[in-house]
Amino acid sequence: MKKFIQELQRRNVIKAAISYVVFSWVLIQAASILYPAIGWGQGAIRNTLIVLIIGFPVWIVFAYVFEWTPTGFKKTEDVAQENSIARSTSKKMNGIIIAGLSLAVLFLLADRIFDFTDSTDATIGDKSIAVLAFTDMSPEKDQEYFSDGISEEILNLLTKIPDLKIVSRTSSFSYKGKELNIKKIGQELQVSHLLDGSIRKSGNTLRITTQLIDVSNGLQLWSETYDRNIEDIFKIQDEIAAKVTQQLKVTLLGAALSSATVNTDAYNLYLQAKQLKIQNSLESDKNALKLIRESIAIDSTYAPSWALLSDCFWYAAFSNMTMSIEEAIKQGKMAANKAIALDPTYAEGYLQLAAFENASWNFKIETELIDKAILLDPNNPEVIKSKSTRALNFGNKNLAIEMVLKTIEIDPLNTLHNYNLSLFYWMDKRYTEAEKSMTKYLLSNPNSAFGNNLMGQIQLSLGHPEKAMEYIDKDADPFWHLYRKSMIVYALGNTKEANDLLKQLIADYDDSSWPNIAHVYAFRGEKDEAFKWLELAFENKDISLLEILNYPEMENLWGDPRWNRFINKLGLPKDHGFHMD
Repeated sequence: MKKFIQELQRRNVIKAAISYVVFSWVLIQAASILYPAIGWGQGAIRNTLIVLIIGFPVWIVFAYVFEWTPTGFKKTEDVAQENSIARSTSKKMNGIIIAGLSLAVLFLLADRIFDFTDSTDATIGDKSIAVLAFTDMSPEKDQEYFSDGISEEILNLLTKIPDLKIVSRTSSFSYKGKELNIKKIGQELQVSHLLDGSIRKSGNTLRITTQLIDVSNGLQLWSETYDRNIEDIFKIQDEIAAKVTQQLKVTLLGAALSSATVNTDAYNLYLQAKQLKIQNSLESDKNALKLIRESIAIDSTYAPSWALLSDCFWYAAFSNMTMSIEEAIKQGKMAANKAIALDPTYAEGYLQLAAFENASWNFKIETELIDKAILLDPNNPEVIKSKSTRALNFGNKNLAIEMVLKTIEIDPLNTLHNYNLSLFYWMDKRYTEAEKSMTKYLLSNPNSAFGNNLMGQIQLSLGHPEKAMEYIDKDADPFWHLYRKSMIVYALGNTKEANDLLKQLIADYDDSSWPNIAHVYAFRGEKDEAFKWLELAFENKDISLLEILNYPEMENLWGDPRWNRFINKLGLPKDHGFHMD
């Protein structure tokens, strides 16, 4: 080995390898600066790196076989020892290595100083904008819900304009109350323009100041101040939206930008209810339902109020369990239909109705409603999210993942999308990717019960039951904790304790969690019991059945004739993605 290393040194192979690495490093640094300037993205840089990696062993072999002589490259074995200039070549390579390293350092310093690789300038189109939450500058600081509402209504108008990229509310509002760095926000949200503003209320008079900012240089493209009576709020929204679209040179959809009229007190209650709904807790949901009912009692002509009422009914039945499913479906459909009747162009009315049609197992009607919402508002993250849920319920996991990735692109700072992506990756048995996505979600939501619960399931699928238990213990919900723990304990080999936990699960939740109990039995490989509980779920039209059929452990039922028969009787579309033998 010593002689071999000496021979490599004599032939300058080691220095040739170092020179190649340095050359490659410089080339990649240059590519990362130059490629974006000519419209080439990360794919071109990656391909360049692949070519360089493939070329490395070729170069090593070449350096070993050939020697650089005054008359060109010759095979080393053909060069007499007394005629070899290997030592001279070695010194030249020292200079090449030093020069290459210096050049690489210069590239790094230049990029740090001049920001050549600024992604905003290279990859962001001109037709992109984020609407930041307007600042409440009222003396009493009591108009935050109103200022949020103005920002959101402007955003809703803009999302209906084709070819305009709009960042969703969740991502753009995440900067509320923070010191603004225009260029940094533009880079994080991947937009070329920001709409910022403030509101000051004095009596019944509003002063709204807005400014459209070019992210690339931080300059104001325009700014306006509107002094209006509070009753003119919708006219103000239209004026601001029209200004923005004019600056971005986007064709307006006149119908989408038409003014709406609603009683001011009713609108205030609607905005307060919507803000409560976002908090997503039992108490806030109850208060949201109360306020939106009060809003509709004052003015029953505003479509978004009815859609929000429908959403409140959904959560009352399927999340908080404060309303029966039958009553929620009845009331929820009524409210959603009212929203659609008042404004046939309002996409979220169709989404709410689609959710209740899904709960009624009317899959054909559900699909038609979601397709209508997509046609009306294709860039709305809630619309795309509904499309991903529909795809999953029909067993098309790849399409569901594709849609979630699209919501992340539109709404990059909403970490809830990372939760959904992790869930879908886990169902698709892409456990490592599921773990990465859930890790990202838990960084922002470390105390999330659902997040820790799902991470426990992912760890169990990865073959780490002890680690899974650590995450499950962070979920205090009695059902979810018991459900997951019964499987983890079984995986740890404690069959008796696992049996006791499963018996407790059935005793406590046998009338509401049929698919989950079937999942536990499928995990244990007990097919007869699994099919028994699947049949109960089907008979009771359990809303979670379609999702749970996608769980990896359900594959233990594949190959059994009962699986095909069960899938066939669900009434799914012919192009469903569930496995069939």
